[in-house]
Amino acid sequence: MRRETQVSHDSITLVNVISVCGNLQLLLEGQRSHGLTIKTLVDADIRVQNALIVVYGKLGEVHSAHLVFNFCNNRNLCSWNCMISVLSQNNDAKEALALFRCLDFEPNEITIATFISVCTQLGLAGFGKQIHGYVFRFQFHTNSFVIAALVDSYSNSGRLERAATVFRHSSEKSVAAWNSMMSAYGFHSKGS
Repeated sequence: MRRETQVSHDSITLVNVISVCGNLQLLLEGQRSHGLTIKTLVDADIRVQNALIVVYGKLGEVHSAHLVFNFCNNRNLCSWNCMISVLSQNNDAKEALALFRCLDFEPNEITIATFISVCTQLGLAGFGKQIHGYVFRFQFHTNSFVIAALVDSYSNSGRLERAATVFRHSSEKSVAAWNSMMSAYGFHSKGS
């Protein structure tokens, strides 16, 4: 005999369920989870909204991610980072750049790493140089994701030596930074 118990859904539970849907590429279940957030009145929780933006982005549902972002009453920097990343990851760099220009917050390392990636996608090497200056001015040059993004940017714009210099001068050589540098050498046929 099966016993049913009543378990309430709080925002943390739903954030975890939503994240699993994205990781397992389960669009229908993600949409159902979104419906459950509305039904249980936790859809206004910023953590839930950010998780929904990310899951819709992972599932290629950029329009749905944008709808959730536009619905957010109390966007935080994480909300902006999530939406800019979704646009970048779904190859809509122009829209990501436009959204970055509307940013209501002081950028953090995640924002900067994503912005560097967006500039790289758009082939805006000039922006890459300016943002590199910004990275040093605001002390983001120790962040491994920013370093990896800079290495990728310089490599993709044909400046392998500059990419190598950024990597060599980084204080923390994370797996992400190493992967970016190895990819850069491979991309430029310098792998041996």
